[in-house]
Amino acid sequence: MVSAGLLDATVQGVITGAIIAGGALGLSLIYDIAEVPNFAHGDMITIGAYMALVFNNPGEIPFLPNFGSAPFVLAAVIGVVLAGVLGAVYELAIFRKFREKDADLITMVIVSLGLALVLRNAVLFLVGSKNIQYQTQRVITTNFDFLVTQSGLTVTSTQRQAGELVTTGEWGYPWWLIVAGLLAAVAVGYAIFAFYREEEDFTTVHLIPPKIMGAAGSIATVLLLGVFARLDPQGTDYILGTQIGLNVKHITILAVVIAAMFILNVILKTTKLGRAMRATADNMDLAQVRGVNADRVQLIVWVVAAMLAALAGILTGWFATNLTPNMGFALLLPIFAAVILGGISSPYGAVAGAMIIGLSMDVGVYLIPGSSTYRVAIAFVILIGVLLVKPEGIWGDV
Repeated sequence: MVSAGLLDATVQGVITGAIIAGGALGLSLIYDIAEVPNFAHGDMITIGAYMALVFNNPGEIPFLPNFGSAPFVLAAVIGVVLAGVLGAVYELAIFRKFREKDADLITMVIVSLGLALVLRNAVLFLVGSKNIQYQTQRVITTNFDFLVTQSGLTVTSTQRQAGELVTTGEWGYPWWLIVAGLLAAVAVGYAIFAFYREEEDFTTVHLIPPKIMGAAGSIATVLLLGVFARLDPQGTDYILGTQIGLNVKHITILAVVIAAMFILNVILKTTKLGRAMRATADNMDLAQVRGVNADRVQLIVWVVAAMLAALAGILTGWFATNLTPNMGFALLLPIFAAVILGGISSPYGAVAGAMIIGLSMDVGVYLIPGSSTYRVAIAFVILIGVLLVKPEGIWGDV
């Protein structure tokens, strides 16, 4: 059995990045369209997580009777919807009032900070500071050992069952198949990218940019080969070995965030509402002259951002297994870093920035032993370095 290494740190960094991306998607909308650096966004993450808890595990909340536990997925949906309602309430009652008075940026920042403090202390007052959990089924983690041998690659999967480590699978890939798979992935990725580049002059909207399609095609090719071409093990006398741990939480979080990114991008790029959002972001006064209801657009932006924040909070609480009143605040700086790094103007940019931040945090901790206390600082070092080279961010408007 081998120990976890850089590959496992990379996988954990991708999951951390996905959680950050859930919050970054909503914050980028507010930052780009409403032009408010919303410091209450982190505490909306907390609120969303606790709203789902009300329906999933009410017995953990002191002032609520234990009226039964709703399934986690249903509670999550209800929590996201209620968070959207709350987002509409504070947009109408607070931010719209200040916007109508033409409040400057500093005033809006102070207002968002005040709202953040109100939300955080409301959670502390109503629930307390203890760690609490959702009621969900126990998730079993499968560990995959990757052994590089002279003949190729051997993969062994193990699970802990009844206190014992049980081998659940063993297979391998010879070197010729590995090389063929990589070449096929490069060919598929380049073919997709080249096709989209040829069509650029005739296609007005790319729902999925060429670089995303090419990368996805390459990854899909490798995964398909890995799933369907399981051959005999290539030996256990390994030259290099590493281990990663995966479970249903990792896959679900990644899938949900990717789906949210694509849905948001489709809305922004293909719908009348999305065009109104982009017009408002470019020039609100001109958009109003052209018939766009800017107040309606702003309301929808705050609702969607609150729902995305709640989604991030629920995923965070489920993944970390504990909910705390400061969980959203702890994510706020990485989320801001992801939005700035991604370039603000695209859901893809927000997710790309979040992935870089998540990877830099977890891989940085692995490469620098004893640096777990400074994992956010490591992310900001990466942020500053990238912005020195590309001040507009890594993405842009795609």
